[in-house]
Amino acid sequence: MSALVVEVEGRVLRLEGGPVYRIGRAIEADIVLTAGSVSRQHAELRSTPQGWVLVDSGSQFGTFVDDVAVTERPITERTTVRCGPPTSGATLTITPVAAGDGRPRPPAPAAGPAPVPAPGPPTGARPPAPPPLAPVIPGNEATQVLAMPRAHHGVPGGGPAIRSGPDLLLVAEGREHRFRHPAQLTVGRRADCTVVIGDPACSRLHGRVDAVPGGWTYTNLSNEGTFLDGRRVGTRRFDERVALRLGHPVAGPELVLVPILSAVEEERRIARGRLRRRLVVAGAAATVLALLAGAVGLAFLLGRDAPAGTAGKAPDVLEAAKAATVKITADSHLVDDPSKTGTYHGSGSIIRSDGLILTNAHVAAPESPGLEEEYAGGPRIANPDHLLVSLTDGRTDTNAPAAYRARVVVADGELDVAVIQIYADEDGDPLEEDLDLPTVPIGSSADLRAGDSVTVLGFPAVAGDGESITVTTGVISTVLNDPDLGPRSELDTDARIAPGNSGGMAIDDDGELIGIPTSLFAAEGSTVTSGRIRSIDVVKDLIEKAEDQAD
Repeated sequence: MSALVVEVEGRVLRLEGGPVYRIGRAIEADIVLTAGSVSRQHAELRSTPQGWVLVDSGSQFGTFVDDVAVTERPITERTTVRCGPPTSGATLTITPVAAGDGRPRPPAPAAGPAPVPAPGPPTGARPPAPPPLAPVIPGNEATQVLAMPRAHHGVPGGGPAIRSGPDLLLVAEGREHRFRHPAQLTVGRRADCTVVIGDPACSRLHGRVDAVPGGWTYTNLSNEGTFLDGRRVGTRRFDERVALRLGHPVAGPELVLVPILSAVEEERRIARGRLRRRLVVAGAAATVLALLAGAVGLAFLLGRDAPAGTAGKAPDVLEAAKAATVKITADSHLVDDPSKTGTYHGSGSIIRSDGLILTNAHVAAPESPGLEEEYAGGPRIANPDHLLVSLTDGRTDTNAPAAYRARVVVADGELDVAVIQIYADEDGDPLEEDLDLPTVPIGSSADLRAGDSVTVLGFPAVAGDGESITVTTGVISTVLNDPDLGPRSELDTDARIAPGNSGGMAIDDDGELIGIPTSLFAAEGSTVTSGRIRSIDVVKDLIEKAEDQAD
């Protein structure tokens, strides 16, 4: 059976060895598409004795080839497939390739006499292409070693080089390559590179990876450049996972380099990373333990305060967003010591007029499974009995006294997202009439790019005790692929973090909700911090679930 090469959103994946490959928006899909109109389980590529077949999985908006809806379609040549309506993140191109090859399958040659072997290349000629790939190792169908590392001269007498550091996992164009330490390998489009990358943004000889005692270094050899988090890289040592872009800071092919540590070393590294990527519970430890201020601050975004009408938004758009932003307050206690109580507050966005509100799980349900692992090191706060919701006074931009009680409908600690529902007035009495609250339209984060403007609204403690709404502006510094949450799941922004903004609103210039301000990121040993916003597209399934349960 032939393999498949799939081109999707600037990535090239090679699929070989499996009977079925799933296409959809779900993180567990083999081919992940990011458009919101793509179903979670949209279609499948199935292997049959006659070849590969594209099968629609009962998707909501259909699967199309040449703008014609298909339920089953044989894949015999390069085929462009669209999942759902035409939009960014809904298209992929599938090409059958000969087994063990990375190129499209050539037509069968006409019968004829056996060819005469060609003489070897003259001196100075380009070396021949590398031999075909080795067969797939049973049980490792998704991993192939494309080229062995160059032999190193070891100790005198011809022995192998002594291993002095971790082995290396290199991921490029959807394929994994493993190398033993020490080794030297090259990356580029040339056939004689150790790792060959077909993307035209990659140079013929783009970079080199060298083993050094205790780790590895990457050296850029290309005029087009190699980029890490949007910045050019010359030579860089790496002792843990690093994701580089070749030829372009955003659109270039990704090269992921992962030193393979022992299980104990890897556990320690992950633990250190969790401490670095901390959710800022601003003053929480001191505040809860001392209970001097009687408030536990949960993390929130603060940036440059902007007057209404700035950041490219019409005043009515900004006013509508402010009206749909709420302050959420709760009384709680420490999980480990219920005698230590306190009050904390966060922010939320009204997404349905009957009082359905989107916020962070660490605001609404701080005991949600996954939160403790996500944000290690902070105090453990118990789930409150209920949440108090305060609306925004449009005349003064302050929060009115708490008007309603709300309870959690759904919460996901790994996403750090929750949806709550207003169910009573501030005293707990039933509502006398149906609510008709202002709402924010839910947008899409699929098309966001670095440099796009973003406006954040909420009730950070910088404005007293979150007494006034704060409008802050910034730009999307980069779009991140969280390994646990999937592609484009997090937005890094140049806005800063302060208590009170968590769970609030991040909108684009059209006033549409594109994300939820969630946490602060600071690299270990650095004083530079950046805000993290959870992309709206990765929480839409949770919103849909909440709407079903709240009806």
